[in-house]
Amino acid sequence: MAIATLYIDEAGDLGINRGSDWFVLAGVLIDKSEEPHIQSVLRNIKSKTNINEIHLRKMQSFDKKAYAVAELSKCKFEYITIIVDTNKLNIAKLYENYTEKPSILSYNHVCRYLLERASWLLRDTGRTADIMLSSRGTSRDADLISYIKNKLIPFERNEVSNCFEKVIAKPAASWDMLQLADVCASSMYNMHQINALGHTTPCYTYRLYSHLYRYKGTLLRYGIKYYDDSMIPGKNYFIKNSFCQR
Repeated sequence: MAIATLYIDEAGDLGINRGSDWFVLAGVLIDKSEEPHIQSVLRNIKSKTNINEIHLRKMQSFDKKAYAVAELSKCKFEYITIIVDTNKLNIAKLYENYTEKPSILSYNHVCRYLLERASWLLRDTGRTADIMLSSRGTSRDADLISYIKNKLIPFERNEVSNCFEKVIAKPAASWDMLQLADVCASSMYNMHQINALGHTTPCYTYRLYSHLYRYKGTLLRYGIKYYDDSMIPGKNYFIKNSFCQR
């Protein structure tokens, strides 16, 4: 029986030529023994802020967002983010020989990067995990589950023959731990995406920074993995656009 669960959610839109500038896929690894405590924290956040669901992008108040992130940062979990600059995603070049929709192919590739890193973390800590996806409520859920089970998990570089077990999908609104995955994905998205008022808000990610997966102290390409090295922003991008500085 798996002793942990990898909860996966996303922020942004990967739609080709119509999506957001950035797309983030996040995977939050939680030991099953820690889930009752985290569920209690999530209930207390919802009660304190008078909301029914912790969905960072829908929460209008900065104070409520900050409170939710601060409380969750005290919990025990690790997470991984795969980050895509959609303006630099050369779909035609990458997938010219495929017949599937480019957005689906790109999403699958992003998911591969995520599970690859999750498998390294599980291997190095001697754990196994179930995979819980945030459901879209479409046939794409079953397609993605099949893709993960039949193609990603057997992928030779993942080293996951004994790492992952069940793969299921549920709506984030009905499953508390997926709301934590939303917070992690949305926080990293807000760190990169310039909002309608012309700035980014990286402060939520800064509060969660210690939970990002590191390998021998290295964060880049592990807890933070850009789809392609050309997508890594120069430091002036954050200095110029960030409302809050570290």
